[in-house]
Amino acid sequence: MKNIKNIGLITTLIIGIALSCTQIENTPNYTNGKSSFTVTPSTATVSATASDSLNTVLTLTWNDPKLAVGLANTMFTVYLSPTGTSFATFTTKTFTGGLSGIFTGKDLNGMAAKLGGKVGQSITLDVKVIASQENNNSSIVSNVTQVAFSPYGDLSLNATSVNKVLSAANSSHPTDTLSWGKAFKGYSGVVTYQLQYAKGGTSFAAPTSGAVSSFSQIYTVANLNNMTIGIGGASGVATPVDFRIVATNELGNTEYSNVVTLTITPYAANNSIDLIGDATPGGWSTGTEMYRPDPVNNPANWTINIKLIGGNSVKFRADQAWTTNWGSSSWPSGTATLGSPNNIAVSGTTGYYQVNFNAGTGAYNFTAITVPSIPNGLSLTGDAIGGWGVDTHLTQDPSNNTVYTGTVTLTVGSLKFRHTGDWSINWGGPGPDNDPSNYPSAYGKLNNGGNIKINTAGTYFVWIDIGSGEYMFGPTAAAIPFTPLGVVGDATPNGWNGPDIAMIQNPTNPYKWSVKATLVGGKSAKFRVNNDWTNNWGATAFPSGIAVLGNPGNIPVGASASYQITFNSLTGEYYFWQ
Repeated sequence: MKNIKNIGLITTLIIGIALSCTQIENTPNYTNGKSSFTVTPSTATVSATASDSLNTVLTLTWNDPKLAVGLANTMFTVYLSPTGTSFATFTTKTFTGGLSGIFTGKDLNGMAAKLGGKVGQSITLDVKVIASQENNNSSIVSNVTQVAFSPYGDLSLNATSVNKVLSAANSSHPTDTLSWGKAFKGYSGVVTYQLQYAKGGTSFAAPTSGAVSSFSQIYTVANLNNMTIGIGGASGVATPVDFRIVATNELGNTEYSNVVTLTITPYAANNSIDLIGDATPGGWSTGTEMYRPDPVNNPANWTINIKLIGGNSVKFRADQAWTTNWGSSSWPSGTATLGSPNNIAVSGTTGYYQVNFNAGTGAYNFTAITVPSIPNGLSLTGDAIGGWGVDTHLTQDPSNNTVYTGTVTLTVGSLKFRHTGDWSINWGGPGPDNDPSNYPSAYGKLNNGGNIKINTAGTYFVWIDIGSGEYMFGPTAAAIPFTPLGVVGDATPNGWNGPDIAMIQNPTNPYKWSVKATLVGGKSAKFRVNNDWTNNWGATAFPSGIAVLGNPGNIPVGASASYQITFNSLTGEYYFWQ
């Protein structure tokens, strides 16, 4: 036991000697900094425009928090957040070693956009500063102050020229370049762009939009011409067309550029569009003419209800010739390209489709439609034929089960077509009740169409195709389709002796004919059958009217020009479209 005690004493002495020879440094004593740390903005309301993008628009100042690392090593992080959100969402900018931080217009504009600010609308932002060591230790939070800011539009659109007089001879030539810069400057997120155009003065109520992936767009003469005609421009008439860029960031915020207005004078619009192909009734040899629901306000919009053969193809053409045609590889909708070699494959089943096409933009769609089943047959009813609810039967065509015809005696009054005894399936005119556009022919509206007004009592031959919706009322003398038909007169190249300008028969309506022809102004023309005067139609109105079988009148032709001529041998309706 005595030896153990001695050993412990010796050990204690050794440790004591060692400690007396080594000095241990005191633990560093860092201060926590000042308890009062405040930030002050240079202004409570920031006013800035795109010209201020690189200028200082806001300065924040704060006092030294006296962190132990010293001011030079103190980091100041500015937090901005929409007022009232308790900084649930925020964006930051960091400064080091100073007692102020500056924000350029670009800085503040991009940060406000990231926080949901909209161009031209004031957003109030909560602002605070957190001071800390560069490793974020020993942080001190300032007071919260507010700054109001209205994000500005920094998206500018420019054009190389603004006045355009277009010519068909230069249709493939480039004519203008629109260019623009980046939107939401200072914002680092994803931004997408669309180029929009609309008829001048409409405030983009119904714009046409297209996605763009670069910062410029080159248009050819044909591009601008089709665009202008597509929004209602008329041949030879200067038409204002407004353009703008729309930028959208990934937060859903939208910015619009300034509006650039081009004054465009287009050349003649397409006054004939047909659908052709082995999927159509006329095959690849004869196109089926489409029609314009609104030729005055929307001359580029064409439509037709037509039976198509699934698995085959179609294209769109102008003037019943291959000179101007559109193709695509998309089904059932897309944008057809002028001159494209692609045929539009009808990938759907055989059946009826509503086909819509804009000859200005090339946009098209094919929508499958169902032709109503009418096992009880089709009838006319109305006070022009014995009273509403009294049915006068029509006869189904044995070679086309969607066509119904009949010879009927009508009084002055109104009528409609309906499934016999059944108002749930009926056809009226495309216009309101008794509108002139509903007679003597039209593309009827299935259910809820307008009443068709008969203004002259008499016996009529009636024809309707419930597949296409087209119907006609004409004299019984013209009930049998005449063929072939032509245009004759001293306004035509061969004069009154002919041979006539041969017209093309519509493959879905044997009474409808059309042709593109150059006529001499100040002269006259008529329609006749097979280069012979036995059956001919005359009238005295131009450029449109109703020709009467056997009428001795000649149709006076206006200016010398190329015309798209259409004629209905049953109703006598004709048009000379320039």
